[in-house]
Amino acid sequence: MSKTKAPTYGALPWRIGNKGALEVLLIHRPAHGDWSIPKGKADPGETGRECAEREVREETGLHCRLGAELPSIRYEDSKQRIKTIRYWAAAAESGRFTANEEVDAVRWLSLPEALRTVTEPRDRPAIIALGSRLQLELGVRPAPKREKMLLLVRGAEMTKRDQWDPAAGSRPLAPAGEQAARSLASLGAMFAIERILAAPSDRCVETVAQLARQESLEVERSDHLSGGGLAATLDLVAQARGTGTVLCTHEDVMANVLTHLIHHDRTVLTKRFRVRKGSAWVVTGDRTRYRSAYYLPLSPADLSTALDLSPAADLRTAV
Repeated sequence: MSKTKAPTYGALPWRIGNKGALEVLLIHRPAHGDWSIPKGKADPGETGRECAEREVREETGLHCRLGAELPSIRYEDSKQRIKTIRYWAAAAESGRFTANEEVDAVRWLSLPEALRTVTEPRDRPAIIALGSRLQLELGVRPAPKREKMLLLVRGAEMTKRDQWDPAAGSRPLAPAGEQAARSLASLGAMFAIERILAAPSDRCVETVAQLARQESLEVERSDHLSGGGLAATLDLVAQARGTGTVLCTHEDVMANVLTHLIHHDRTVLTKRFRVRKGSAWVVTGDRTRYRSAYYLPLSPADLSTALDLSPAADLRTAV
């Protein structure tokens, strides 16, 4: 039986860089060998926000003003303990980093750089949410330049068949699937999206529909993403090299594509790959090969709370 540990609290420092785009701060922890968001346990009598603010100050030397709460995380660790992490946005106001026992380096990064650098996939939704909120509330550019990537997306969760009336039309996405679709649409602020293809199923088409509307693109339905033949699917993947392309498909197709990239393109995956419903893999490279890929959780199967990307009124207090 899983035991629940005391919550951990943290905050993601942010600032406006020299190019007028958003930058966030990640820390390097030598004991863990990872890049992460500052966080820690609360002292007796300390609230979650107070703990997050203190942890940022102690680990980075920065004095920050906390604003909106970001998506939290709930997961089971290697010892089968349930762990919860709550994050806040933290506007950096003053201070300077000095290496200490817990943190030996920090880096200010653009959002695309931070998404590639952070070690744990479960931290990425907090980074995306911060960029989306700041863009909505303050008109801040989430990235200095939208980068071209291949986004491999698995179709999101659909409404269960016994909860759907066929007379009402095509089967819609479930609430979790709608959330994943909204999260996917927010990536348009960071990545240059030039083309969106999906398997013909309602699941796949609806997963990318909001992103397509936002980018003023049509969803191209492709039978080559339905799993009929891997060779045709890999042709689409090869054509997408060096472009901003979204391919929405099914679990087995995604797994086969990732396996092929590992062996053929020598693509380096940041973690053992997963392909949960509504999740994505961001694949980077150029017109010759795909060099690396990282996992991007977009749905509650990977997160503890809904990834709410609506404007947050209290974010203004962090400016």
